[in-house]
Amino acid sequence: TTSPRGRMFYDSKWFLNYFRLTPDGRMLWGGRNSLTPDADLIKSAQALRRQMVHTFPHLVEVPITHSWSGRLGLTFDMLPHIGRIDGVHYALGYNGHGVSIASYLGQEIGLLLSGAKTRSPFLEIPHPTRFFYDGQPWFLPLAARYFQARDLLS
Repeated sequence: TTSPRGRMFYDSKWFLNYFRLTPDGRMLWGGRNSLTPDADLIKSAQALRRQMVHTFPHLVEVPITHSWSGRLGLTFDMLPHIGRIDGVHYALGYNGHGVSIASYLGQEIGLLLSGAKTRSPFLEIPHPTRFFYDGQPWFLPLAARYFQARDLLS
C-alpha cells in the first residue's frame, strides 16, 4: 500500500509533486512543472505522468482519467499574507501550496472577522516588491527556469 493512513505525501522540490490515495483507492498525483498561466494542459499532464511513473514504475500501464490546471498566487518573499485593507480582509500568495494552507488561513480570517485575536505569523507582514515589477509577470519564464535548475541540481 502507498499510504497506510491515507496521508498526502510530497517531495521537497521547488516544483513539487504530491500524491495520495483517493477514498476509492485511486492515485491522485499532482504537481507543477510550469509557471506559465496558459500552459498546455495535455503537455502538463504528460510531464506529470512521467514524474509519477518515475516514482512508481509499476503504474506505467495505468491510464490518467482526469487532469486540470490552475493559476498560482506567488509573492516575492514566498510567504502567504493575510490582513485587511480598507475594511476588506484578504488571504493571498499561497505560492503553490493553496490546498494545504488555504483552510488554515481561512480559519484565521474567520477569527479576524469575528473580532477574535489570531496568532498567525502571516498577519499583516510587509508585502515586498521589486523595482522591475510593473504588475505584468514578464519574468515568470525566467523564474521557472531557475526553479527547474535548482530541482535538477538538488
